[in-house]
Amino acid sequence: MSATKTQNENIVEVKNLKKYFPLTQGIFQKVVGHIKAVDDVSFVIPRGKTVGLVGESGCGKTTISKCILRAIDPTSGEINLNTEQGSKNIADMREKELRPLRKEMQLIFQDPFSSLNPRMNLFDIVSEPLLLNGVKSRVERQDRVEELLSKVGLRPEYMVRFPHAFSGGQRQRIGIARALALNPSLIVCDEPVSGLDVSVQAQVINLLMDLQDELGLSYLFVSHDLSIVRQISDSIQVMYLGRLVENGTPEEIFSSPKHPYTEALISAVPQADPDMPKNHQTLIGEIPNPSNPPNGCYFHPRCAYATDECKKTNPALTVDKSGRSFSCHNAKDIKLTGLI
Repeated sequence: MSATKTQNENIVEVKNLKKYFPLTQGIFQKVVGHIKAVDDVSFVIPRGKTVGLVGESGCGKTTISKCILRAIDPTSGEINLNTEQGSKNIADMREKELRPLRKEMQLIFQDPFSSLNPRMNLFDIVSEPLLLNGVKSRVERQDRVEELLSKVGLRPEYMVRFPHAFSGGQRQRIGIARALALNPSLIVCDEPVSGLDVSVQAQVINLLMDLQDELGLSYLFVSHDLSIVRQISDSIQVMYLGRLVENGTPEEIFSSPKHPYTEALISAVPQADPDMPKNHQTLIGEIPNPSNPPNGCYFHPRCAYATDECKKTNPALTVDKSGRSFSCHNAKDIKLTGLI
């Protein structure tokens, strides 16, 4: 490992990231407002660790992951990618500058079937990134594909088969093999197991954890399923309406949440023990319109603990003595319930 990599413990550092989508109307497409999909978000992804990103649909999780991969352009902010060549802010790079860095970042898609070209066999699918990055020798690509298939638990003789011949779990393993083809440092996992059976979910999660230990990978794990995020993550970032409202380790988040929204998410996690006391927190109302968010704390219209201050002032993301961050005016005065 190079000196540069050992000096910087974070593979990615996101600072004040914003992504606003314009709202237009009329024949001249006049901009009349913006949807604030990501609104001033900052966090880091430590090298060799997994950061879980959780929240309701529409909170901005996938938008953040697309910005980090530069699949879409951020409105403002920094996305610092720390490579062997040093730290580079990729947020405002042009495509020509980005191209050499793209092999450092890869994506595992949510739907393992629609992400695979049905006209290409397994060899072509997994070897395509190698071909696009200058590996012209078919023998070299075949050797690499065999190695990758072995890593993800598939037989090398499967190379001649097409995606329809595989189960959902096997297709996701193909997607993982393709993501590993260029030896990336960071892999963004966008709901990678949500479409799989529960038993297959466990197999894929265990595979991702084994690959992380073996290859030193860093993951950004986007998911609705808090039980899976709890299992795989080293830290968890909780999002609501484009903003981070809390972060901490899985143990901290689940045992002692600091934000009422986190408490509500945790209470919705199904428990296997029927005798365990239920503490389901039903959120009132609907998610606010991201193009016209409420004044003050974005969560206050749905919060049972809201005060007048919550309606007027947006709470800053503060850090307590233990290093946990949360944005709640009443965090010190209310006792929230988690899971043991």
